[in-house]
Amino acid sequence: MSQFEILAIIFSTLFLVQTVVFTYLLMKARKRMEQFMVVSEAGWPEQRPGDLTETEIKIMELIESRGPQSARDLSRALGLSREHVARTLKRLVEGGLLVREGKPYRYRLTELGKNSLRSRDVTET
Repeated sequence: MSQFEILAIIFSTLFLVQTVVFTYLLMKARKRMEQFMVVSEAGWPEQRPGDLTETEIKIMELIESRGPQSARDLSRALGLSREHVARTLKRLVEGGLLVREGKPYRYRLTELGKNSLRSRDVTET
């Protein structure tokens, strides 16, 4: 057997071992992420209602009570920076809890957002 053949066998074996190890690590990471995320019917990650931060809950409650709001309105009402509110709104939109419409953007609750607030109210009482 030539040196080239030996090197080819060694590299092929190392490649297979590396593939198995990375596949195992990816599966383990995916399983761990599934503990923290729920995937919607559309295939997008959603936050679980219990995982909402205090700011996210306040924003959702304001929108529920006042109707669609802009980031500026929410920032003023909560006394928070516009940047912080914008990041929070982005997470809520990505989580499927809010939807943004128009220009300038106005945010409103989705059915999932309404259900999240309702389920949160039920678990707190």
